Amino acid sequence: MTSLTSQQRKLVYLCGILILLIPIISLGLPASGKDSPGGTLTRLRTKYELGESDLGKVDPSGAAMNLVLLGMRGVAVNLLYTQFEKERDAKQWEEMRATTESIVRLQPHFEKVWEMNGWNLAYNTSAEWDAVEDRYYYVKVGGLFMKRGVEQNRKSTHLQYHVANVYQKKIGNADEAKYYRNYFLHDPDPKFENGPDPAFNPDIMDNYLVAKKEYIRACQIEDTEHRPQHILDRTLFRSMPARCQFDYAQVLQKDGKFGEVTREAWNEALSDWTTKYGQEVFSIPIGDLNNPVKFDIRLGMSRDDIKKEIANPDDVVRVTDMVDRYRKMVNYYYWTTRGNCESEQTTAEAHRSLYEASQKYKSQEFDKALELSFAGMTGFDKILHQPEYNELKSEDTLVEECLLGIRVWKGIQELGQLKIPNDYPLKWLEVEHQGNTQLQQNVERAYKRAFLQ
Repeated sequence: MTSLTSQQRKLVYLCGILILLIPIISLGLPASGKDSPGGTLTRLRTKYELGESDLGKVDPSGAAMNLVLLGMRGVAVNLLYTQFEKERDAKQWEEMRATTESIVRLQPHFEKVWEMNGWNLAYNTSAEWDAVEDRYYYVKVGGLFMKRGVEQNRKSTHLQYHVANVYQKKIGNADEAKYYRNYFLHDPDPKFENGPDPAFNPDIMDNYLVAKKEYIRACQIEDTEHRPQHILDRTLFRSMPARCQFDYAQVLQKDGKFGEVTREAWNEALSDWTTKYGQEVFSIPIGDLNNPVKFDIRLGMSRDDIKKEIANPDDVVRVTDMVDRYRKMVNYYYWTTRGNCESEQTTAEAHRSLYEASQKYKSQEFDKALELSFAGMTGFDKILHQPEYNELKSEDTLVEECLLGIRVWKGIQELGQLKIPNDYPLKWLEVEHQGNTQLQQNVERAYKRAFLQ
């Protein structure tokens, strides 16, 4: 065996390295235009959209950190999470935000990081502050944080859903909703000059309409990117844009707006619910759990529609039952009925009368308040006696509004030391709900809060 000198061995090793580099370079060769699609790995990343730029916006600083840390990224993230928890427990909010920024730079495509930290800022951190303006600031910070997450993970159905959820529920349904909704259009930060934060509300829209837009985008991601979500049953998930339109219509009434804009909002909500969402196709497994058969259903389909599309009578029965179950799960009948009811002029006038009665009562214009409250009670009495709106007799929100109207009417009678008649509009509704202690307490609490404080 021929012995090689040290220099010769080094040359052999160098040649071996160069030979091994050839296939590695060939496999990983980057693309350089249409004429040069790159190596095998590059072409596969492009075909299956696995490159970082395919997932969303690329953060150069995040990539640089990954290169610096190399195999230590997991350790660094764990240490940062430990630091994050300590800062959160110590209520060191600015330090916590800085730590969060470091975490997302290390894990820009780990969706749960964006979701968890955005949720923590919008819901938990905001609750730690006393001033409503400060609470809103952190709600906004959390929402913007998740929007950044969507930019870097543009195929994430989940993140897009949570962005919409902040606009709908945290701003619209929180205890501070009255203030948050106002701040959404008139930010308390002086630098926005009484306008909205353009990063958070660029189109200067109501928060429910922005939420609707964001939910539509989440549905589009699910469709075009084939990225199913695992947050809600799909029938519930796809209902969210229409539900936001219903929320918008309801809040207009709550804000004392009863004109054509409000009626149009209800009409659009009904259309979204019945002609869009109600006609959307859902593939539902029916039958044996081990070997189910999938049927395409629509929540707006009638029994005649089912018979036209399905030949087997037994399958017609099973599909009809399944459609009815899903309708109940999403309250399809209720929202259809409510939309039809609220689109009527009589209902709009009844809402207006009860709202204006409460305003006149507050300003001690008792004669006018008495007249308006009675008119509102009469209008709702007429509406709720219509057979097609029978379901609304047990709907808490509407019933509470009617009972509060009666309470205002009776309160005026008591102030004037007048005898309350034996019969009056909506008395039957009052009798029906006498046993509902929670509802009665809500009405009395609302009355005291509005008129006795």
